[in-house]
Amino acid sequence: MAQDEYDVVVVGAGATGAATAWALARRGRRVLLLDGAPEETGADAGPGRDVVRPGHADLARCRLALLSHQWWNLLEHEAGVRLVEPTGCVEHGPVGALRPLVETLLVTSVPFEYLTGPEAELRWPGMRFDDRAVVQPAAGVADAAATLAALRGQALAHGAHVRFDAPVARVEQGDHAARVHLADGASVDARVVVTCAGAATAALLDGVVRLPEPVVVRETRLRTDALEALSGTSWPAFVHRADPVAHRSARGERGPDAGYPALSVRGEPAGADLTIVHRAEPCADATPTDGFADLLAAYARQCLPGVSVDAATPSVTERLGGPVVLDRVGHVVVGVGLGVHGVALAPGAGQVLADLAEDALGIPRQVGTDEDDLDRSRFSLAALGAVV
Repeated sequence: MAQDEYDVVVVGAGATGAATAWALARRGRRVLLLDGAPEETGADAGPGRDVVRPGHADLARCRLALLSHQWWNLLEHEAGVRLVEPTGCVEHGPVGALRPLVETLLVTSVPFEYLTGPEAELRWPGMRFDDRAVVQPAAGVADAAATLAALRGQALAHGAHVRFDAPVARVEQGDHAARVHLADGASVDARVVVTCAGAATAALLDGVVRLPEPVVVRETRLRTDALEALSGTSWPAFVHRADPVAHRSARGERGPDAGYPALSVRGEPAGADLTIVHRAEPCADATPTDGFADLLAAYARQCLPGVSVDAATPSVTERLGGPVVLDRVGHVVVGVGLGVHGVALAPGAGQVLADLAEDALGIPRQVGTDEDDLDRSRFSLAALGAVV
């Protein structure tokens, strides 16, 4: 391909890469989005649903989630389809386990309610709650496949070019541009390359930057029959931060409750269905038969009375976690570490990576943008000890 045919090549058409291509194309940049997978599958969209909430216990990720929240609204408007079903999200656990979340919500002015466990059970009678509950009404559950399709579709609609079945072998840094070497021997030159290729990113950038080791997490899912379990009340998304140590401390002389849950659980509702999820990390030595399905079934019997599950048919998926990197080295921009969040943070991360690409293009940033509150240094290579 001709030199300078593209301002930016984005490697990896998953949620983060597609969001980056969308952001850059909306700004009028000439963008090529590459992915090695066939078009009918593309990059993995994840297990189906992702909880999208503005508030997180980590301040930097909370700022990124707030940025994403604004771009979710625009993505839905442009695509003309609802991608996030508004369910609200309830995070519950001992006081100590929820304290970092509450402190971050207060700092960032994210709306929330703080309830006792009994107060929460009055509102959602089909659920059993821990000591305290934090309710974020502005949360919901995203359809991962529909979101990925919308991001790619809007990138195309704004003029980006997309190529599937185009595996990338490596990315080369130049003095004034960058080059993407394809597995078939061809190459593509651009002024900037953004690499969002998940686990493959480190190998693609060998000689450009050394990235932190990713962390593989295993998620075990059980689909439940949630009909009538809440007596007609809609299911909220939920995160149960079960913490036996904090629970025991909160109980004091009374001692811990018998049968306190053995694991933390996330709930992803979709209409009358509910999927419960346990995330094990790291999972280097774990196997799909490590007993989490049975523990999830036991959790449902204890904390979700009226909900039936089949522990014999779990869905087990793996995602990449580890440090989030949103940074630039010369004419190469790196976006990794967001896989564990699914599509939830992709719209905001795409804006940040687009900003970094435009920095490399020499385009001044606008003053007073929505990104001003985001501390990008928290996602920098230097902060994570990565070696250039």
